[in-house]
Amino acid sequence: MRVIARVAAVRIEESWEIPGRLVRCIAHLTRQLSSAEARLLERSGGFRAAGDVVTYVCRPQELEERSAKLETELGRAARAGLSPTAGRRRFSVPVLR
Repeated sequence: MRVIARVAAVRIEESWEIPGRLVRCIAHLTRQLSSAEARLLERSGGFRAAGDVVTYVCRPQELEERSAKLETELGRAARAGLSPTAGRRRFSVPVLR
């Protein structure tokens, strides 16, 4: 059973390279993401995942909202990895009469 990755720590960096008063957030996770989980997380928009680090850019006043969205998307990505179509084999169970 796969455990949902959680955010262990977030580092916030101000950057002159990012225009419009945005900050770069670097979230360190409790475990590494599988490649499928990383793809799903990146498709959700605005996140870049590599191993156990997720980076994203937001306005300072949106930090809590983006952190909550990241937690939600991490849970969604982990649950998607547990679906029957994602590699789990289903065996038929005989019906007893």
